[in-house]
Amino acid sequence: MSTPVDTAQQGNRGRLATGVGYFRQSGPAWLAGGLNIGGASVTNAVILASATGLVFGWVVIPAVVAIWAATYACVKIAVVARKNPLAVMRDEVHPALAWVNGGAVLLVNLVFYTINIVLGTSALQLVFPQLGARAWGVAMVGVVALMALLPGRIKVAEKLLQVFLYILALTYVVALFIVPVDWSGVGEMFTFSLPTDQNTVLLFTAVLGAALAINVPTIQSYGTVERKWGTDRLPLIRFETGMLNLLLMFVSLAVIVVVGSTLYPAGITATSAVTAAESLRPVTGDLSAILFAIGLLGAVLTTAVVQTSVAGYVVSDLLRWPAGLKDKKFKAVQGVMVLIGFSVPFLGWNPFDWASWGSAFNATFMPIGVGTWWYLVNKKSLMGEHRAGRGMNTALAVSMLICLVTAVRFWYVTFS
Repeated sequence: MSTPVDTAQQGNRGRLATGVGYFRQSGPAWLAGGLNIGGASVTNAVILASATGLVFGWVVIPAVVAIWAATYACVKIAVVARKNPLAVMRDEVHPALAWVNGGAVLLVNLVFYTINIVLGTSALQLVFPQLGARAWGVAMVGVVALMALLPGRIKVAEKLLQVFLYILALTYVVALFIVPVDWSGVGEMFTFSLPTDQNTVLLFTAVLGAALAINVPTIQSYGTVERKWGTDRLPLIRFETGMLNLLLMFVSLAVIVVVGSTLYPAGITATSAVTAAESLRPVTGDLSAILFAIGLLGAVLTTAVVQTSVAGYVVSDLLRWPAGLKDKKFKAVQGVMVLIGFSVPFLGWNPFDWASWGSAFNATFMPIGVGTWWYLVNKKSLMGEHRAGRGMNTALAVSMLICLVTAVRFWYVTFS
């Protein structure tokens, strides 16, 4: 006869088994993680921390809350409708909305794809300075092409991204033990101070905008639909979406702590994650600088690979082609992205000139995306019993507020 203690232990084991099982089954969220835990997130965190220290690091928290709510709503809609995200917009709202969102995703995706190629090239050259920038640029795009154009199923891409994200997180864990962390400053991070001067507002908003990327919910939805997950997987989707966003929060906070504890006290203002790694060398030594560069390389590599898939999914969805990693037209779009990547080291143009416009499109279109998903997730004829409840509606309201404030502040500060 089982005792209450035995029953409680069995329940705990069951919950643990469920958690471990969810972790092993997780997949599409790694696509979103590979996209969001990338060069833009790391770079903006670096610039903010080197200029202001640790005091504004709390901005990562609302950013993660907003993108989590938006992503889960978008994926839930796609799963219930059994359609790709732009197809749902086209069929349930209006075709023009699908084209506007698709165009915004492609434009933002292209701008930050080329920026990631440059960042990855610079990180490789920092770790291995024996070769020139062009050679490392070609090598960077070659690795992206190899990972993006691999034949096989979506699970292969997800597992590769999972490994790279583990390496990325591990490098920043090690960096936290190597650099002299300002733990008193870490406490000040959670006083929730707000920036007041124009430059700090822009840096603060840039960290929000990097996390609130319109292509993140989109790619996880495509991956989930391609896996043919049904509504029985909604608890798993909620788990993996939360897990990857917690990883995003950890990486962003770790970067802010490392940079805010080292470069800011030394009076060194970094202009990119690469210059931060270079600046760490005289302050904390070669090992921490190399670790930081390796972490950046992992971030931009995973992002660039997923960005080729984003282009394939969106173009296929808009043109009503089969949208899957094994389809020839999908691979052709990825091939075009790879060729664009090869043009960066050979033509030598500077994609950072477009970065502000990429951020502008993120800031402008994310509220439109959140508003659309909020409407669709409450549409009874579409969602049925899976309509949003009070908790999800509250989370989406918070997400919309954060996105609107980010967009308004971005344009206000830009024009003023």
